[in-house]
Amino acid sequence: MQPWTAASLGAAVFIAAHYMLLRAASGRLNDTLGALILEGAAVVGIALNYAFGPRGPAIDATRLGVTLSAMSGLCISGASILLFSALRRGGPVAATGTIVLGGGVTLSALAAPFVFSEGFTPRRLLGVGLGVAAMVVLSLDSVGGEP
Repeated sequence: MQPWTAASLGAAVFIAAHYMLLRAASGRLNDTLGALILEGAAVVGIALNYAFGPRGPAIDATRLGVTLSAMSGLCISGASILLFSALRRGGPVAATGTIVLGGGVTLSALAAPFVFSEGFTPRRLLGVGLGVAAMVVLSLDSVGGEP
């Protein structure tokens, strides 16, 4: 098992809970307010972990690192608002979650070779293809299970 696999699987459990709770909340409050509460709660959780939890290796914070991290946070804010909107409009969790995360992973997998000089191997191509196939299959599924 790769050293990052356990953390990735733990994150997947949190993401699954996130989608289930987000679906339950959607339609019960405005999309932007929902995203604000979601992100505010995330700030509290991250601050508590930073204050009391493990921090990982000591790495100096650079101005560029802080800027890129803030820009990433703005991207997550936009995604949260749009995700609330998609779920409020009746998007099933399986399809919506797959499109949001799978789409993000697919776009990242396609861009990373150009941005970070990562290799684009046949295995990566297969993974992207399978991810796109999953997004298509699940997006065609209706909420009630009937096509």
